[in-house]
Amino acid sequence: MKKFKVARVLSLLMAVVISVTAFTIDSSAASAVETHKRTLTVEELTALSTIFNAKEYAAYYPDVEQALGTDEKILFSHFVNFGIWEQRQPSVSFNVDVYASRNADLQKLYGDDIVAYYVHYANNKKTEAWRPLPVPTDALWHNCIIYSVYDYVKGQAGPKAGAVPVMTPNYHPGVTVK
Repeated sequence: MKKFKVARVLSLLMAVVISVTAFTIDSSAASAVETHKRTLTVEELTALSTIFNAKEYAAYYPDVEQALGTDEKILFSHFVNFGIWEQRQPSVSFNVDVYASRNADLQKLYGDDIVAYYVHYANNKKTEAWRPLPVPTDALWHNCIIYSVYDYVKGQAGPKAGAVPVMTPNYHPGVTVK
């Protein structure tokens, strides 16, 4: 039993080391990651776990699956330690940039606090079902312009001056509307 626990800990540590060395991101994304990354609370981790889907995460990010495999705990660990800060999505049913862009009241409350949007959605998706669907296809159907969550400023509705959209009705990489 003790060998099994040691093997699991070592495999998790190996996964983290591999993910750090295997994934590259551009310098602007790196600076956003470094600026916003912080330790998550137990409450935040619990909320995030309710919207995380390991199979969808692995399918959505084949680079992660190739480096780490399909173990649910390892993929969730990657998401909370790296993916969330890189704006990787926890499942096909939630996109943080779409959620932030389509909810001006939350932009004022949370600004560029990426975790706050995830936690708000996880804790309120049933009681606030009136909010727009947080998925790119629905945003495209409604001709929405989507900005990075890092383009919002607390206390202000709308993105900061000079922000460049990550998705528009005419530019939507990786999103197909049928």
